[in-house]
Amino acid sequence: MMPIMKFVDSLTPTTTKQEVPILFHEPHVETGFRKIHQPWYYYLFSLFQRHNECMNAWTHLIALLFCLGKFKSFSEEFDLINDPYMLPLVAGIMTTVMLYLCSFSAHCFHNQSELMHYTWFMIDYAGIGMYGLGCTILHYSYSLDQSLIGGILHDIAVPVAVCLAVTVCVCCSVSKVMYKRPYPFTRKIWQLSSVGGIYFLLIIPILQRIYLSIHDGEKWDSGLSHHTQQILWFLSAGFFFGSDIPQRFFPGKFDFVGHSHQIFHVCIMMTTFKKLDAVYEDIRQNREKYLMQLPMPSFMGTIGAVLLATLMNIIVVSIFHQLAKSKLLIEPKKKE
Repeated sequence: MMPIMKFVDSLTPTTTKQEVPILFHEPHVETGFRKIHQPWYYYLFSLFQRHNECMNAWTHLIALLFCLGKFKSFSEEFDLINDPYMLPLVAGIMTTVMLYLCSFSAHCFHNQSELMHYTWFMIDYAGIGMYGLGCTILHYSYSLDQSLIGGILHDIAVPVAVCLAVTVCVCCSVSKVMYKRPYPFTRKIWQLSSVGGIYFLLIIPILQRIYLSIHDGEKWDSGLSHHTQQILWFLSAGFFFGSDIPQRFFPGKFDFVGHSHQIFHVCIMMTTFKKLDAVYEDIRQNREKYLMQLPMPSFMGTIGAVLLATLMNIIVVSIFHQLAKSKLLIEPKKKE
């Protein structure tokens, strides 16, 4: 570790917001900005440097590692390769890895240039949409009440989720390219409305189960307890994402630790953990009860849907990459 730390100490030091283009500014963040146009390895090794994106990157990396540990335990209990009823779980695993890998990479590498800033966060948005698709596949495969099975919503959930996964990437990319810093609140409406749309779809089976438990006296099982916690964590994430609290009240004091976006990441991490715990309990409790009586999951309704949405999002990112490139060519670079 000592040679690595000596190398990290030799990296280009961070600077204040006055020394970087306005595109990289964040509300109420004053210091800890990495300089642009550095070699790619600089941004990777800056994981061990003190800067204002360090904790954002680490929270996603830690979440990814913990999720991989959970996936390993799933593989030891379930036959993820040969059991067709595990295809939805494999699809959910794929999209969870996509979410954290895309988001980690965005926070790690976006400072390389203005164009890379746009592009990496478009990739981040694609990962968010893919995660929503994966959650939809999981919930409509393992976590729904029997009354939803075979209904219209059950039949169209995955195709609609594919469209919404791409919509998330499109809307968030529009919000990134269309607006300039300091961003207006309208930009967050673009983001929150698209993410809210796919979240509403994926959470319907859970809300129905909660309603049936409260209103009709259905059993409140351990899976539903985990689902309720994932909802609370997600709502907390939305609050910190949209509020800029606590740095709003103490500008410059939370540049490195305690920023609302870091808290947002932790809330999303907990949302993921509780979702995985909930799905595990749903599979364990309902596998023999009725899951095995469902139509066999299809490739196109699970992994195929993930691959299709991934391809479509690659196209979306490529288009908006070119739009961002054109924007940077015609607009003068501005600094505050």
